[in-house]
Amino acid sequence: MSITEPALLMSMSDIAALARVQRPVVSVWRSRSALTDTPFPDPVALRDGRELFDADAVGAWLSDTGHGNNSQASADAAAYAILANQTPTEADTFRTVTALLALRSVIGGPLGMLTGPDLVDAADEHDPDDDAFFREIEAIGAASAGLVGYVDALVEATYGEAEAFERLRADRSKREPQVASDTTLNDEGLDLIARTAHALAATQPSEPVFVDATGGASDVLLAIARSESASGDVTVLTANDDSDTARMVRRRLLVHRIARDGLEVQPSGAFSVTGRVVHVARLPSAAEPRMSAAGMLSAIEQIVLQMDDNQLAVVLAPSAVLSDSGLAREADAVRSSLLRSGRVRAIVRLPAGLLTYKPQQVQNLWVLGAAHAHVPLADRWTMVADLSVQRLNPTAIEDLVSDLVASLGDRAIVRAHAFRFARLVLTRTLLASRESLVAGAQSTARAASSAQGTELALRVDELIRALNDPVPAVSPGRAKASASDAPFSPVGLAITLQPVSSDNPASPTTQPRTASVEQLLAGRHLRFFPGNRIDSADLDVAPRGAFGAPATGTRSTGIRVIGPAEVRGDVTFGERRIDPLLFATSYPAGRVTEPGDVIFCTAPSPAAIVDEDGTSVVLFPARILRVNPGNPNGLLSAVLAADIAALAAGERRWRRWRLRQIPDLQGAALAGSLASVRWEQEDARRRLAQLDELAGLLMAGVTAGTLTLSQAAGPQNSASFAPPEGTP
Repeated sequence: MSITEPALLMSMSDIAALARVQRPVVSVWRSRSALTDTPFPDPVALRDGRELFDADAVGAWLSDTGHGNNSQASADAAAYAILANQTPTEADTFRTVTALLALRSVIGGPLGMLTGPDLVDAADEHDPDDDAFFREIEAIGAASAGLVGYVDALVEATYGEAEAFERLRADRSKREPQVASDTTLNDEGLDLIARTAHALAATQPSEPVFVDATGGASDVLLAIARSESASGDVTVLTANDDSDTARMVRRRLLVHRIARDGLEVQPSGAFSVTGRVVHVARLPSAAEPRMSAAGMLSAIEQIVLQMDDNQLAVVLAPSAVLSDSGLAREADAVRSSLLRSGRVRAIVRLPAGLLTYKPQQVQNLWVLGAAHAHVPLADRWTMVADLSVQRLNPTAIEDLVSDLVASLGDRAIVRAHAFRFARLVLTRTLLASRESLVAGAQSTARAASSAQGTELALRVDELIRALNDPVPAVSPGRAKASASDAPFSPVGLAITLQPVSSDNPASPTTQPRTASVEQLLAGRHLRFFPGNRIDSADLDVAPRGAFGAPATGTRSTGIRVIGPAEVRGDVTFGERRIDPLLFATSYPAGRVTEPGDVIFCTAPSPAAIVDEDGTSVVLFPARILRVNPGNPNGLLSAVLAADIAALAAGERRWRRWRLRQIPDLQGAALAGSLASVRWEQEDARRRLAQLDELAGLLMAGVTAGTLTLSQAAGPQNSASFAPPEGTP
């Protein structure tokens, strides 16, 4: 092994990445070329059970044989390799190589011409205060020539110091995922926080300055610098901490040529910044990945304590810390104090999957700004949003950022903004709540309830009038009916609208009152029952007729079964049944529904129906929610089922579902109106089913010759039929 040209090693996965092929392809190459004139290079080392190969030999083999999809494989090999002569630990090697990359970046050329002493002198010249890389280079010693050769080869293969730095970080994360498992954000998460930071900075008249006082958010700072939202070069402030993590952050910013100023942070976390800046915090920080909930909230508190009204902040941390219930007393006290400060202007629950190595952990975003000093404490508001089932595509991120910026405005700005995701709630209600801080943002109020009150009332009145008017019969060959056309199937909706005064708390312009299923169960307004586990062999399925209708005389007289298929509408209601005696004897613990029970399922998406008649057997995994008739607390089965059915796919935590509650004195009126609508719907469905069956029978009869149709004269062009000639 040459001292000046160190051996570089590659694993099978590294070789596949270099050749731009799938990993199994490399195994095929090894086996098929074994007996040829150009056999695949033999492994030269075994480390942690992995075979390692000489990178130069592999690169040459790929170039000579033409295998793979990378014509520059020999030149690119160093970018996918690791050093053979490692320093004592992987972390030591990483620190040393990144220090050499930082020095090469500031020198502006290769390091290969420098001897060991020259290397140390150059490091002293360019890092006189030992902020980033001097001590790491000074400690290299006799291995400097080999490491310098590797760094120069790596930079040449990756076309730059910054690219080489990121390649090293990516390789280390693959080999040691525990190093970044708690802090690494995916592209969507980085894009969101970067766009938010730039949008906040855009509200300030000065050049953007971003502050990371918590340490280790280099991924975020780099995303901010690279973001499409950046209008020019950005300046960042990071802690003058002497830890390995802080030094690594400074080296990374250096190779990416991002302007940095130092920030003095006390051991307690206290610091001070003046002027218009945007604070950026990613918690837990890379410097302390095992930070407790109290520690994270204390770090946010330090930001808030030194903020003035010219400063803004965006914070990303686990939802369990920033919004969920169940915090320990100490942490809950700090969070409540932050909310009372008035600086927490927006709270957003984000979808799971933003952490690369912990995809199930849900993150939360806070935006901090100036408190509304002129607004009484009891009237201050906070914007809350729940995007737990929303995919963070570019459009969603853009709309969310727009909502976040609007949350910083005064009452007039907030009222003028059309929020897509957010809802404004009184901060005092967040402090009093024992639920998640974003519980009130669950999207249960659908399109109809989001309409303006006057517009909604006018549309309802228009629909009632249209449906109650006689329906004119239209002749098949005519574009529209005339006044002389005879009406058919008139309907009569028993619904009457009453004007709602503007000061009435039930005004349709107000947000619906909601509560979670968990709350309603605890208050005994709802009861929950699991479905019955029934053997499929015990079910009686009614045969279908030739045209989809149940075959005459074959429908079972057993107890109706309702399972997920019925709830989703895949199976006709009542098509599956079970013999009453069989159910009683084989399933003695089984239960049947009561009229008005809501049967729901969660997968593949939430769905629900109301069993109006009761006495049905609910089939697991479908479940039952029953409204307490003696204490409904504004619940109505039809509304409950509609809220569940309107939920997005993926919202499977049913105890967290938010359900709308009906204003006092409106329950009976709404129930009666919905019953009238339901009767008309059922009548229309019956008529439509009869028409479908008639159409099928007519087509079958005429094509088979068993029916002969005659066209009768008249305005309705009605048809009559006679048996075919010769039929008895």
